[in-house]
Amino acid sequence: MNLLIHATLTVTGDRESLAACDARIKALLVAEAYTGEFGEHHGDDALSYDFKVHGGIPFPAFAAASQEFPGLTITAEWVNVAAGRKGQAQIANGAITDHREEAVALAAGDTRNRHLLADPDGTLRIAVALMATAPGRWAGYVLDHERDALFDIARDGDAIELLATDGAPDWVLRWRLAGEDSAPAPEVIAPQRIDPAQYAALEQFAQAFVADWIWFRDAPAESNAIDVDRFARYGYTVHDANVRAARLHALRNEASEGRPLLHDTVDPECRWIVGVLLRCWAG
Repeated sequence: MNLLIHATLTVTGDRESLAACDARIKALLVAEAYTGEFGEHHGDDALSYDFKVHGGIPFPAFAAASQEFPGLTITAEWVNVAAGRKGQAQIANGAITDHREEAVALAAGDTRNRHLLADPDGTLRIAVALMATAPGRWAGYVLDHERDALFDIARDGDAIELLATDGAPDWVLRWRLAGEDSAPAPEVIAPQRIDPAQYAALEQFAQAFVADWIWFRDAPAESNAIDVDRFARYGYTVHDANVRAARLHALRNEASEGRPLLHDTVDPECRWIVGVLLRCWAG
């Protein structure tokens, strides 16, 4: 049985050529043999084609159009969940370049102990990636649409201590809770330098989560071009930190109209950590 592939192909470059390229792509797709669904979401600065197909993506049509319009670049992103693979490639002047493909089993969206909550307009309320570091102790990365932090949280019976960073490799904020339902004000403490090995591990952990889920407004324009375009077309609100448009689109498809957008793979025994972070750090 052919597996279902979800793919988005985005055409950017010379604005004056977009309309003609769109017409040519559609003509070529008529002659292309593919089975599945096709949709388009075009803007003033880009063309975007969404496919849900069985068997394969109709690359030949786009490669042929690219050769006819050398001033345009086509970026393809796809995921084959059943096969556990995702990939990205660029098509320029008729040739497929910068092809990358990898397993999705280890992607942040599919691993345990990830939590993300966003408003229907895309505003990120909280995103958490956490891991156990010792019995009764966890560490991780937390952010919302304005700020981020590394955190360390420990529990002994009902007593909980939460530590967080604030822009430097030091613990500078502390919350001491008598129970998981309390939410005291943070204490500003003398900076406690994080062990370099722990800090490096947490930074790598955070960067992997960000790579799969988040884009930042102040990042280089070329790394944000697709997300900026999709946010404009879908009407999402741009903040300092934002959920990747493809992720938001998938979450919106799963949510009821007007309801918050939620992704949650946190183990039941760790759910209290998300609650503490919401009440303390994000409160």
